Amino acid sequence: MALLAEYRGDRVGLALYLAALMVEAEEQLARLAPSTPPGNLVSRFLSWVRVPRP
Repeated sequence: MALLAEYRGDRVGLALYLAALMVEAEEQLARLAPSTPPGNLVSRFLSWVRVPRP
């Protein structure tokens, strides 16, 4: 909820921030457990962010 408050009015910025965290998580997972598939990180990191459509 803190992220929603921090990025209030800037959902695109929030989505970009979370996408960067997702890439970092993918890289860490690949280093720590290379034989483990990353699963569906998109749904964990980005699916709940609703970006308004123009």
